[in-house]
Amino acid sequence: MPRRREPRPAPALELKTTRLAGIQVILNSAEHAALDTHISTLFAATPDFFGGEAAVFECGRLPADAPSPDWSWLAQELKSRGLNPFAVQNASAELAASARQAGLLVLNDVAPAPAIVAAEAAPAPEPEPVAEPASAAEPKPEPAVASATRIIDKPLRSGQRVYAAGGDIVVLAAVNPGAEVIADGSIHVYAPLKGKALAGARGDTSARIFTTHLEAELVSIAGVYRTFETAPDATVAKKPAQIRLADTSQLVIEPL
Repeated sequence: MPRRREPRPAPALELKTTRLAGIQVILNSAEHAALDTHISTLFAATPDFFGGEAAVFECGRLPADAPSPDWSWLAQELKSRGLNPFAVQNASAELAASARQAGLLVLNDVAPAPAIVAAEAAPAPEPEPVAEPASAAEPKPEPAVASATRIIDKPLRSGQRVYAAGGDIVVLAAVNPGAEVIADGSIHVYAPLKGKALAGARGDTSARIFTTHLEAELVSIAGVYRTFETAPDATVAKKPAQIRLADTSQLVIEPL
């Protein structure tokens, strides 16, 4: 009777090309030794295959109790081989926290962070309801609800992150490298945009990004993103520009 062949164990990581997310680095293990060995083997034959292409760490296959990888080391190892990891996705709370500490973006995690901008004004208290006279025959119409637009008038420093749920965000000061601006709607930055800007965070493909000075690390609309290892075209670099989606899958960057 022929001996049953045992299945090969999954490699420590795998690479997969996707239409919207560039290169996915699928992690099957968080162990340093296993990752180090497999990276050396995987890239031995094609050390210059990737030319700085953006990459996202996919954490969905890691066990729930998996320890956090050494994100800084892992990102640097892949950068030295031509990939540019900038984010993680499908990460547990523990993995996401450690990834943020290493400077990685956490995709699909856009809950507003508390106390991101100091001294923001507290919301005004709700007015006390006024009783209608008993003789009122017609109900009063419901007041119109204003669109949710968040306004930030202080510079955003590295590590700060603001999110406009359900609407647009307007930033009147610089978004510095390492800062993140996220909105379900459009993003307006009337100052240098040097950090990350993610519009249409919940899938609005009509959202846009506007800035008076484009120098961003990353821009994204409805999950379609671009990083800027090299400067954008001279017609928009450090100049007023807008970013929009064409055909729901291609980012267009054009001067204002």
